[in-house]
Amino acid sequence: METITAYLEGDHARCHALFETARKRVAALEWGSAADDFAAFAYAMERHLIMEERIVFPAYEKAVRTTTGPTSIMRSEHLHIRAIVQRMADSIAAGHAKEFGKHADTLRIVVLHHGEKEEGVLYPMIDRILGGRQGEVIAAMRAFGALDVMAEAQ
Repeated sequence: METITAYLEGDHARCHALFETARKRVAALEWGSAADDFAAFAYAMERHLIMEERIVFPAYEKAVRTTTGPTSIMRSEHLHIRAIVQRMADSIAAGHAKEFGKHADTLRIVVLHHGEKEEGVLYPMIDRILGGRQGEVIAAMRAFGALDVMAEAQ
C-alpha cells in the first residue's frame, strides 16, 4: 500500500524538477520559456501546499484533536514559501535574472529545510496516526482538481 509519505515525497520531487527547469531557463535568459516553466512550477507548488492544508493536515488534526503543533508551523512556512515564489514571479516579469537567482537560492534553502521536517518527521507521523485511512487521504489528493487550485489562488 502506498503511504502518504511516498505520495507527497513524489510530489516534492515533481515540484523540484519543475523548479530546476524554470531556473535553467532564467539563467539562459530564455524569458518566454522561463515564464511558462515558472508558471508550471508555481502551479505545482501551490497545488502541493493546498493539498497539505486542505486534505492531509485536517485529517491529521482531526485524528490528534488539535490544530496547534507541527501543522501550524508548516502552514506558517507555506506562507513564507508563497511569498518567495511571488517575488520570483515578479523577477521574471521584470526580466531580472540576478534578482530571480537570489530568490531561487532562498527558496531552495527554505524548501530544503521545510521538506526535511515534512519527510523526516511529519509525514511518517501522519502515516502512523492515520493508519488505515492512508488510502482515503491519498485518493483525495489524487482527486484534488487542478481547477480548484487555480480558482483559490486567484
